Amino acid sequence: MRTLTSRLGRRYQVDRHPFNDKGSQGLLYHCLDRDRVPRVYKEYRTPESTSSEVDRLHRLARFGRDIVGRAENGQGPTGRGGLATTAESSINWPIDVIHGRNGGVTGVVLPLIPRSFMFTDPDGRPAARTLAFLYLARSEPPPPTARVRVGVLLRVCDIFRELEDRRLTHGDLSANNLVWRERDAHAYLIDCDGLTSWNDPPVQGVNTPEWTDPRRIAGAITAHDRFSDRFALALALYRGLFLNPGGPRWQGGHQNGRWITPSDFPDRLDPALRRMFSRALDDPLATGARPGAAEWHHALYQAFLTGGSQPSYRDDALRVLDDYAAQRRREVQRHRAAQRPGQPPATGLPVQTPRPHPQPQPHGRVRTTRPPQPRPQVSPRPRPQPRPRPTPAPSRRRRRTAWIVVAVAAVAVVLAGIAVRMFAHDATGPSTALPPRAGTLCPTSVAARIPGGTGATLLHAYTTEVHRILLCRTMSGKIYYDGSWLHPSATHKKSEEITIPAERTTDGYRARNKGYQYTIGNGYVTVDLPQGETRKFRLTEDG
Repeated sequence: MRTLTSRLGRRYQVDRHPFNDKGSQGLLYHCLDRDRVPRVYKEYRTPESTSSEVDRLHRLARFGRDIVGRAENGQGPTGRGGLATTAESSINWPIDVIHGRNGGVTGVVLPLIPRSFMFTDPDGRPAARTLAFLYLARSEPPPPTARVRVGVLLRVCDIFRELEDRRLTHGDLSANNLVWRERDAHAYLIDCDGLTSWNDPPVQGVNTPEWTDPRRIAGAITAHDRFSDRFALALALYRGLFLNPGGPRWQGGHQNGRWITPSDFPDRLDPALRRMFSRALDDPLATGARPGAAEWHHALYQAFLTGGSQPSYRDDALRVLDDYAAQRRREVQRHRAAQRPGQPPATGLPVQTPRPHPQPQPHGRVRTTRPPQPRPQVSPRPRPQPRPRPTPAPSRRRRRTAWIVVAVAAVAVVLAGIAVRMFAHDATGPSTALPPRAGTLCPTSVAARIPGGTGATLLHAYTTEVHRILLCRTMSGKIYYDGSWLHPSATHKKSEEITIPAERTTDGYRARNKGYQYTIGNGYVTVDLPQGETRKFRLTEDG
């Protein structure tokens, strides 16, 4: 063991030998923090010495310590400890930074991938259940049912919506950088110490084959940006929903070739969802047309779930995916049967079984660019029992109990000053925004400023460290945003309060006023200023 100390004075006992030395950017070591909690130390092959990179890593680590600490101490909205209970805690944030003798950053400390995302491979080694096991029709064991795949992909959208809300780019979403688990359809994003701000996009970066933004291939950008994340997210959804390992590509190279758009879609697919894929993947040089994570979440929800206060999966829509998946499996089996021993695979679907990394990979910018290698001499792991049937929708009594638990958790959230969008869910009912309170009248002083405000009801009452924000709905159904200073002063004048029309979004509300935009969602209000600046404030909802 060796001892490393961060600039915060935190000491880590680090193994002498790495458990993963395949990454091009660094080596991964098991380590223990001062409380004997298992962590991972990622040691960079080349230390980061530029001031911008050092500052970026320290900012990420400050985020990470706060988020991981709250999750592990059970202070999230679910009241449960551990990672992957909220969208923000399902990101493998760096939590500390290690400097070398010359001042450069030699590595970062990260959480271990939660054990629930791991399994034992046929060789008896721990392995991460990567995205490849979700979408490759040829994988063994076979991909899960459509119900599980849709649930996992909804969580992936939640994670990237969290990054978009924070205006952060991942830059290398790929099969090896997302892990998932089946029992409650959760996902967890790794390779996250490379997160960059939208305001300061990188000028260089690495890419994973078959996940690279075509704008990068064409030389239109020098490194992946936030629109590259949108392209890769669309690919993950395309592959995860339809078990299609391929996707759009250049035929004959980007200079003289042509862009081949994806065409493998079920005949009975929801038309609106099909149009989303066209927006995302048909134009290789698109930027603004590519849907964001919130749009994708809404589209998946509309296509595969019912509405109402107790949403449930639509069996007819899931059956479209399951039938299509069965067809893909049959194609793979016919393809395998056509292969002669000793001959390379024929043109078409590849036949190798995806093999995850033999150890957890909670790393930042370690990019694995080689595809999984064939394993012709290893038999598939036997399945001791058939896949269990999906859990039926909860009974009315269970629903009532669940709502009581949610209410108690909400009170705890308010007391702690934490307003984070719910992420934990089960396979029968993905989380949705909490419904507005019913019957509470909008304050008289606010209603007086709203056209037709008589009888308006209060939807939400929020506070930040400096603001008070009310959302009211008139009897005609129009929504208004009322913002004022929590403690008026000479600087923050009471006369500066605003009452303006608002609109619902997929995860909150949006209001605009003279070049300003106020966006409520994911436990924050984001204020976009006319001069291009953005400010973000954590919301606490009044009880």
